[in-house]
Amino acid sequence: MILSLCSEKMAKLGVSVALFLAFAVFGSARASSNVPVFVWGKPSVTYVPALSRYSSSEFAALVEAQIDEKTFTVVFAEDRLSAEDLSQCKLKTQTCFKNLQKLERKSYLPSVEEPLSVLEGSNAQSVQLLSDGSLSERIVPQAGGIVVVNLSGGDFASHDAIIDALYNRLQSAHPNIVAIYTGKTPSFSYSSLVRKTRQTEPEPEPKKEVLTTDGFLMVYEGFLFGQADAAELTSATLTAAAKIENATTDAMQIRLTGAGAQVDLFFLLTQGSWEITGVWFDNQEYYLRHRVHVNQHFSYSCNQWEYYSFDLQKKIVFQEVQLQPFWPNAEGEAVSSNRFGDAWYCVGFTSGGILSGLFLVLIFIIIGSYGITWMMDIRTMDRFDDPKGKTITVNTAE
Repeated sequence: MILSLCSEKMAKLGVSVALFLAFAVFGSARASSNVPVFVWGKPSVTYVPALSRYSSSEFAALVEAQIDEKTFTVVFAEDRLSAEDLSQCKLKTQTCFKNLQKLERKSYLPSVEEPLSVLEGSNAQSVQLLSDGSLSERIVPQAGGIVVVNLSGGDFASHDAIIDALYNRLQSAHPNIVAIYTGKTPSFSYSSLVRKTRQTEPEPEPKKEVLTTDGFLMVYEGFLFGQADAAELTSATLTAAAKIENATTDAMQIRLTGAGAQVDLFFLLTQGSWEITGVWFDNQEYYLRHRVHVNQHFSYSCNQWEYYSFDLQKKIVFQEVQLQPFWPNAEGEAVSSNRFGDAWYCVGFTSGGILSGLFLVLIFIIIGSYGITWMMDIRTMDRFDDPKGKTITVNTAE
């Protein structure tokens, strides 16, 4: 009794070792390829979820759970097989795999990594399908045996018929059988359908100039000047900022200088907010086209900050600019000027889209009011005819 139990355990252990050794040998020699797998035959075949992908180790564990020392395993291997072949192969209106489709209890794995590397082993018998439909060797089912039938030549429909006939013969001779249908390599290449994106180097971010001095901080991307009607303006770089002491006015004067350009900005603090009272470029005063009036603790930001000369013939432009003057606090202490406050953007709060929406709402309100007024003016009849009484006579005066 003890010897028989030991022999059964040793036989099952030998099958498992052969499967995992085959996985180790063939898995290193073959390139990774995913193919579909059908498993059926044995009454204890377990239904498995159709996951998107099974690794070789996961498939090996599934096979080990189905195969024991009393099970005969037959493997039908196509040269090329993909999940698309199973769904797209048609003969007129019927599928090419009508016999596989009729199987009631089967497990389908749509994508398994190298299943033959798990099924092929030193004790596996390899049989070739000849051109006349016969096999190169006769298959004799036996407990613990593994036979790999290589299906080459012909089409899927003919292979389906051969698989059905051969499986029925082997099952009648050895009922404890597990059949597996799979492929060696996929016939459908997904890489051919993947659109490759053009590798382009990201554009370098534009460099921003930082100008700072005592009580002032400014960052800008570009400074342009020239004729107002010119197609292109001249570019200049302002590299330094200095605070100009001026005893004749309460305004703070900041002078920005660079190669061939000089800009003077005048700031004034009034009742908790600051504003720009003047802009000079190359000792010429420019027109404050957009008034800047900002809370004392806010900075001013604009993507296209433009000023024109008084004769509207020249203009200066700051691109992507943010600036803020800093005044002492209520206690007279200096405020750090190395960080901007909250930004106040030059874009107005009321945009064209908001105005259009308000205009449409106004039109709907007028139409609705007009309709409600008409409905309220409808009068119902206050007298009705009595079919048995005297007919109501309405005079013209009424």
